[in-house]
Amino acid sequence: MNKLYYLLFLSMLLTVGGSKETAFIYWTEDYKLSWNDFKGHPRYDYQSIDALTSSGIVDYKGCKDGKINYKIQAYFEKDNSWVKDEAYTDYHLAHEQLHFDITELYARKLRKLLGQQEFKCGEEADFEAFVQSNLDNWYNEQRNYDIHTRHSMDKAKQREWYYRIKMELDLLRNYR
Repeated sequence: MNKLYYLLFLSMLLTVGGSKETAFIYWTEDYKLSWNDFKGHPRYDYQSIDALTSSGIVDYKGCKDGKINYKIQAYFEKDNSWVKDEAYTDYHLAHEQLHFDITELYARKLRKLLGQQEFKCGEEADFEAFVQSNLDNWYNEQRNYDIHTRHSMDKAKQREWYYRIKMELDLLRNYR
């Protein structure tokens, strides 16, 4: 039985600020998700999916002193994340937390890469293309996570992913 599936539509990946603050949780090291954060209604038409985490990477941008300014943040969407009764376990919640951690990892990777680039005002299309190519990598990593762990069913692979993602987050701690 498939447990905990991550589904995120690419059209939702890059969002401009101004959204409802209370509907989002921004990633921090001090906060871990709880099942109470999953406010969406379960999709019973998704028979093989027992929980869904919706997260993304926000890009706030503008133009100042001739350069594109941006702020990259990993977020969790409460209203679009849900869980069915059979998945309310600490183990499955840890699987979902790691999806959110992967989102933060790719936010850090993007911050690092953007720190090595400079986009001038008027180069918004180039900026968006650069960001989108990196978001595609993040989306693929999320899918690989579920494929390799069989949606958390392979406990050994789940543990491997946990340690790998924690190590990578630590290696990129300067990009928090």
